[in-house]
Amino acid sequence: MKTHLASLSLILVMLAAGCTVFVPQESRYLQLAQGRAVQDDVRQQLGPPRVTSTSPTGETILVYEVYTIEPGSQNSWASTGSWCDEYVLTFDTGGVLRRWTHASYLHGGETMPASCNSTLGVRKQAL
Repeated sequence: MKTHLASLSLILVMLAAGCTVFVPQESRYLQLAQGRAVQDDVRQQLGPPRVTSTSPTGETILVYEVYTIEPGSQNSWASTGSWCDEYVLTFDTGGVLRRWTHASYLHGGETMPASCNSTLGVRKQAL
């Protein structure tokens, strides 16, 4: 019985550790930075944002896009294209990261789309 419990515990620990491999590094950073990091810290870590805007309440909004080309998409047999991860970060009036969202978009057959999602132009105006 103890052997089964120890094996189950080991499997659960390995599973939990393995899941962190599939979380994008940007998401891991933002989880730790939320409530602590200021805009300069985030820009140093993630680089320049694609879109910068200010909300009606004075919050600063930064939009980041991270592209990943699917393996094999550069040959004639692939139709997968690329993935784009979009991060929308909101900073309070003091410049501290308060919240963020993450969404992934698949661009089938299109390896370098103009924007992460087709509504970015609309979102730019709404931001």
